[in-house]
Amino acid sequence: MKTLEKAGFQVPTRDVFNIFYLGFTQEKNKALQNKDVRAAIAHAIDKDNLVKTQLPEGGVAATQFIPDTVEGYSDKVEKYAYDPAKSKSLLKKAGEEKLKVEFCYPTEVSRPYMPSPGDLFELMKADLEKVGVTVTPKPMKWAPDYIDATEAGGCELHLLGWTGDFNDAYNFIGTWFAEYDKQWGFKDKKVFEAMEEASAEVDHSKRVKLYEHANEVVMDFLPGVPVSSSPPAIAFAKDVNPPLVSPLTQENFSEVTFKK
Repeated sequence: MKTLEKAGFQVPTRDVFNIFYLGFTQEKNKALQNKDVRAAIAHAIDKDNLVKTQLPEGGVAATQFIPDTVEGYSDKVEKYAYDPAKSKSLLKKAGEEKLKVEFCYPTEVSRPYMPSPGDLFELMKADLEKVGVTVTPKPMKWAPDYIDATEAGGCELHLLGWTGDFNDAYNFIGTWFAEYDKQWGFKDKKVFEAMEEASAEVDHSKRVKLYEHANEVVMDFLPGVPVSSSPPAIAFAKDVNPPLVSPLTQENFSEVTFKK
């Protein structure tokens, strides 16, 4: 955003943030069914470096699959800090010191949560190779190839994200973890039950607490690695009176006028 501002643009941001993540498809690679392997991959990824060098300005390294701007965010989730030595130790414990993974990433696309997928892939690949993981790249055209492949559970590791539609945790973790989904390829009763209990609660304060618990359950299970959260932005020239910025990306451009 600062780059655009230096170029003379106005860059208002929206209220609901993005989440960017590295996803695992456990049914595609049985090694990923081992929590120690998933944790090893999480500890191998230098999220701070990705945020600093590749991701939208204003972003932060994520600890869970919702931004801290969304109700239900928990400070008590298990965190997986960048720690290559711990990553190697966990791979050894799991008997996967020679782990091989196929890593899908999209081409011909830029998304709000991953402006340059190829560059992000290369940095993550380097991180994984530092701890002894052999990575086979699988670049795929965004639409329809990549979207179809990830939805069908065809990628062992993959890069995706989400721009929030409204301030509710279900819009993030419910989208992915409320029930079995081929993209993730797991069936975990604790995760599904935590999501069901939270989504069914009508009392607002209780619902928020239940989603905090659900986030803790999800991150204990670790279906993937939440990498970053960042504010979606929209750019306008300096001589424009911009419309009201919508958290749903539904700006009314008929409101736009030029400054005199």
